[in-house]
Amino acid sequence: MTTFRRGKADHVPVCPDISVMVPAKLTGKPFYDLFLDGREHSGWTSATYSEAYVQAVKYFGMDGWYIYGGLKEIRPPGTPEFVDQIESRDERKIVRRICATPMGDLTEEEIYFSDEPPWRSEKPVKNLKEDFEKFKLWMRLEDWKWEKQFRDLERIGDHGVYVGMIPVFQDWWFHYRQGGFEQCFMDFVDEPAFMDEVHAFWMEWALAYVRAMVAAKPDEIMLGGSSASLSVSSPKIFRKYELPFIQAASKITREQGVISHLHICGRSWPLPEIVAEETDVDVMEPLEEPPGGNVDIEEAKKRVGKKLCIKGNINTFDFMMNATPVQVEEKCKRLIDVAGMDGGFVLSTGDQCGRDTPHANLFKMVEVAKTYGKY
Repeated sequence: MTTFRRGKADHVPVCPDISVMVPAKLTGKPFYDLFLDGREHSGWTSATYSEAYVQAVKYFGMDGWYIYGGLKEIRPPGTPEFVDQIESRDERKIVRRICATPMGDLTEEEIYFSDEPPWRSEKPVKNLKEDFEKFKLWMRLEDWKWEKQFRDLERIGDHGVYVGMIPVFQDWWFHYRQGGFEQCFMDFVDEPAFMDEVHAFWMEWALAYVRAMVAAKPDEIMLGGSSASLSVSSPKIFRKYELPFIQAASKITREQGVISHLHICGRSWPLPEIVAEETDVDVMEPLEEPPGGNVDIEEAKKRVGKKLCIKGNINTFDFMMNATPVQVEEKCKRLIDVAGMDGGFVLSTGDQCGRDTPHANLFKMVEVAKTYGKY
């Protein structure tokens, strides 16, 4: 928390992004037992998986970053709901969900694997305008309400920060829109006026949820932005759909003394400069290095380090998977040298370490931060 406020802690915090595959593999259980069974409150993940993450934090001795929290929505009786139909098929569980609304059904499908995280094979918004009207009935047109307390606030305890997470617009739309990134961007181009309506609807919901979470006092609010990555999107789209929300949300959190944290993985430069200059965001991550990203963390520290705590940025899908512990040590020391000298830096990876990342490499990151990274 000291570092998130751009101060000096006792040592450089170390928080490799190990979710979601590393903790799941550590349990030795089929992944669908963690992600499908025991689901709770917001629907983002399961109680059993979030417990697995906390156990992994303890195992590696790292600083935890608990992003699985949320507030349970209070839904009036009779509100349309998605109902699960589960079938097993060759080491997989297929979950078909149907939501009956007065305007017709919405349907989605998700596949849960034994050794991989789940993915959505069918999303509810297929016919853009027709299905979105049904979708609004599921989300409800009246005022949104949530419980006043986080149910899992003590799960991470002193092992890490508790984060209330909310998706940015492109993440949210990608989650529900059939057709992947290509269709999302086609919507922006082909139906700009309608997408302005969708965005306005989402903004009202998103800011209401931010206010509810801030009132429940998490350690910080994370604005999630994987799908806003410049690996697939653009600065122009970011300015239109994401920046107004990030400005409003970070203003709310700043006024209430809660830290705001922006996640945009993949290629993200020049977004850190935009965020530092035009918003009240406190922390930005993971500022990924090539080949997955395009950020030089030394340059980022020079340009935005007085405005933002920076968290990152070791490549996961190549370096962390294939490097030796000696190579990991060398890279971690370099990052601490160029970005950690005056605080405001969290030693971390890019977006999510792979399932088979050598444990020795994660232990080495922790060791270097706690020894070489002492202030």
